[in-house]
Amino acid sequence: MTQKLSNDDPQDELSWEDAVARYLEDHPDYFDRHPEALARIRISHEVGGPAVSLIERQVQLLREREQGLQRQLRELVSIARENDALGKRLHQFALALLEARNFEDAIEAARELLRQEFGLEAVVVRLRGRADSSPNGPELVLEDDHRLAAVFTELASGKPLCGGEFDEGLQRYLFGERVADIRSCAIIPLGDKNPRGVLALGSHDPHRFHPGMGTVYLARLGDLLMQGLVRYLR
Repeated sequence: MTQKLSNDDPQDELSWEDAVARYLEDHPDYFDRHPEALARIRISHEVGGPAVSLIERQVQLLREREQGLQRQLRELVSIARENDALGKRLHQFALALLEARNFEDAIEAARELLRQEFGLEAVVVRLRGRADSSPNGPELVLEDDHRLAAVFTELASGKPLCGGEFDEGLQRYLFGERVADIRSCAIIPLGDKNPRGVLALGSHDPHRFHPGMGTVYLARLGDLLMQGLVRYLR
């Protein structure tokens, strides 16, 4: 059986179920005016148990909704704590680079801090060009070969790359003999449009770096390292 709507399109028709639902939506005070109807309504339990009253069912739904909101709140709090801890690590990383007295100190400070504070098994910095090891010291010749150029090609998007399925030759170039122990890695360009090098982070955990993860903090890490080293590069 159907019922025609008189307010909207006269050609539209609603089933009695839709009409009742529409009426209750338009008159939310119906059960306030007819409490005896509310008391008579019974709803079958969704898992095959005994019928429950409408009020009991509403209470159940509200409890389930509250539990869902509590889970979301716990997840948000957990994410906020992780971001706060990560922000502190980035701050320590920046301070270590500022306190470095020369190029070698800056590189070593970056490697040690990343290994310890970020729990990484491998931290590699590959740069091209030349650098002054100290204001009055000899120049340090950095890498500038086709293998590094191939890494830059992989980073054509200008964003960090994460995962565990990179070319074996590329990973061996970055991590050397430790490549067999690296199950996932992140490759971060040092510099925006024209990178001066790359920062490679390796982990034994195959899930530590994956293609779907966010790379905002990794990009910031690369920016901090580049700014800490650029004063030594020529």
